[in-house]
Amino acid sequence: MTDHTQQHSTWLAAHHAHLTAEDLWLHYFSVGGYLGVFELDAYLHGLYALPQGERNTVALALNELIDDQIDTRLNDLSHHPKAEFVHGPVLD
Repeated sequence: MTDHTQQHSTWLAAHHAHLTAEDLWLHYFSVGGYLGVFELDAYLHGLYALPQGERNTVALALNELIDDQIDTRLNDLSHHPKAEFVHGPVLD
């Protein structure tokens, strides 16, 4: 998976979940992210590159929010796209 592929899967998942950068930022920050909302928004739109570890932190936070939506909406969102993780050694 390339950096761009991971970023695009993150944008797609956020878009389908109707989550903005502002929606995502608080949870992202609470799980250890260090970006501001402006940088996070730029990353989601493919305008700001992140190191692998930070991309995974964004993916983790986003996927947790999506899982919470599935639980609270009681809709069948099991086919909702999720952000992809890069597995393996951190190359940054």
